[in-house]
Amino acid sequence: MKVKSTIYKGIEYVQINTLPKEQMDSLMKTINRELLIKILIDDKLVGNCLQFKDYESWFDLVYSSDKPTMTKAVKEKEKMLEAEPVSL
Repeated sequence: MKVKSTIYKGIEYVQINTLPKEQMDSLMKTINRELLIKILIDDKLVGNCLQFKDYESWFDLVYSSDKPTMTKAVKEKEKMLEAEPVSL
C-alpha cells in the first residue's frame, strides 16, 4: 500500500526510513540514488527523502508489478477446486 506524503514548504516527499520495511528494502535496491534528496527542516537536515512523484512512479512501475495478485500455486488450487465434482 502506498504511504501518504509529507509536505514541507511546497515539497511533497516521503522519508525512506518511514516506509514499511519491505518497501524500504525494495526501494533501496532499485531506485536511482540520484533521486534521493535532503530537506532542511527547522535548521535540521533531513536525509533519505524522495519526492513523492518519484515514490509514486517507483511504487506503480517497480513495486506493484513485482507483487503478483495471485501466486501460481493459488491459481492451480483454484482450478482444481473448480474442476472437482460436488456431491450433494
